[in-house]
Amino acid sequence: MDRDPEAPQDPYPDTVRQGDVFWIEADPSRGAIPGSPHPHVVVQDDLFNRSRISTVVVCALTSNLNRATEPGNVLLEPGEGSLEKQSVVVVSQVSSVYKTRLGEHIGTLSGERVQQILTGMRFLQASFHRR
Repeated sequence: MDRDPEAPQDPYPDTVRQGDVFWIEADPSRGAIPGSPHPHVVVQDDLFNRSRISTVVVCALTSNLNRATEPGNVLLEPGEGSLEKQSVVVVSQVSSVYKTRLGEHIGTLSGERVQQILTGMRFLQASFHRR
């Protein structure tokens, strides 16, 4: 049976996939300063995304293009992952969040972009260990 295209979509898809971009509300337990929702990209491998684990690993995105010059960060163009404007994946802002905190699904990044993000994360980790 085909799904009715007019039916409302589930805001929490059954399977979260690496490269998916979601809105995530700021975590109120992280201090007294209220934050605004930001898009985040799923960087966790799909092996774990399909498991019973209730959390997912994400990287924050920002529209502050100055962050694009920071080592490892990845600049995204408008339209990538269905993002409306240029954004930067901040590879140093990695979080583990409950899947229930994932908000609206914005879109999905290409496999090539996901690999660039993972490379940036490996660079950051290697730089940390060289100290």
